[in-house]
Amino acid sequence: MKAKQLVFSGKMAVETVEVEVPDRPALGEILVEQLYGLISPGTELAMFTQTHVGFPRPDFGYARYPFYPGYASVGRVLLTGRGVDAVSEGDLVYVRGKHASHSMISADRPPVKLPGNLTLEHAPFAVLAQIALTAVRLSGVRLGHNVAVFGQGLIGNFAAQLMCLAGAGRVIGIDTIPERLAIAAACGVDDGVNPLVDNLMERIDNVTGGAGCQIVVEATGNPQVAPQAIRAAAQMGQVVLLGSPRGSAEIDLYFDLHRTGVSVIGAHGSRQADARQFGDPDPHELMLDFIARGRLKVAPLLTHVLPASGAATAYRGLLEEKGAWLGVLLDLTRWE
Repeated sequence: MKAKQLVFSGKMAVETVEVEVPDRPALGEILVEQLYGLISPGTELAMFTQTHVGFPRPDFGYARYPFYPGYASVGRVLLTGRGVDAVSEGDLVYVRGKHASHSMISADRPPVKLPGNLTLEHAPFAVLAQIALTAVRLSGVRLGHNVAVFGQGLIGNFAAQLMCLAGAGRVIGIDTIPERLAIAAACGVDDGVNPLVDNLMERIDNVTGGAGCQIVVEATGNPQVAPQAIRAAAQMGQVVLLGSPRGSAEIDLYFDLHRTGVSVIGAHGSRQADARQFGDPDPHELMLDFIARGRLKVAPLLTHVLPASGAATAYRGLLEEKGAWLGVLLDLTRWE
């Protein structure tokens, strides 16, 4: 069968192409009609603008054109192959699929059946929430710790919410975009700081009663923010690099790390497996459950729903109007 799919054909260029998808799934495969796909503002914009650090490296796996974007989708099972018993035809499922009308999903990366009370449009956000969960699981956050999260985009917002759920005492959301701080407040992150308006270190000192932040999460990916995050950590604190850095930064090893005892933790989403301990539930299933039960707030994050044919508008909106555009869904049933 012919399916439609988005592709980045070059820098700042997104197109629709037709791809061939088998009519019948083979052993262990599932044919899914995709309904909504969430744009990842980090990875997808880095690929769209050709700013991903992997582009200059010939040996880097995926940073090249053509690039097929998308890894956060929800869909409906159309057909299942032999050996598939986790889902049935007609089930609504969460998948790590591309932005395409249909996908053939392999059993080695099976879809997850949605909880019955989960709003369909909220399900794709679980992908970014489980990435943010890496910061919680890799850090040593304990009940009552103070946490600062630099960046209140989707990843940073979820990191702040999850730190609250993990028992943090005060969670401070930091962003230079006022609208994102307002959304963070609507999601339960009560302490917001705009460093363009307020003295950041004074505000952290006031909010924490002088105790500082034992955990600091850098979720912007801007390499110039990392030194600020390190300096914001309390003595013997932890700085978690959650946003994928888009370049290098200069750090004073003596004053910022050696004397303070601050440790820096790399928290790329692929380290989720390293972060899991015995008995930890699957991060995707856990985040779907949290969203379904309202423990994670998604509604304030969803700012736009566009047809797949409006992808160019979506990417430019996320790139150029960061105050208005945050969580953007593509309707993968609409290609005209």
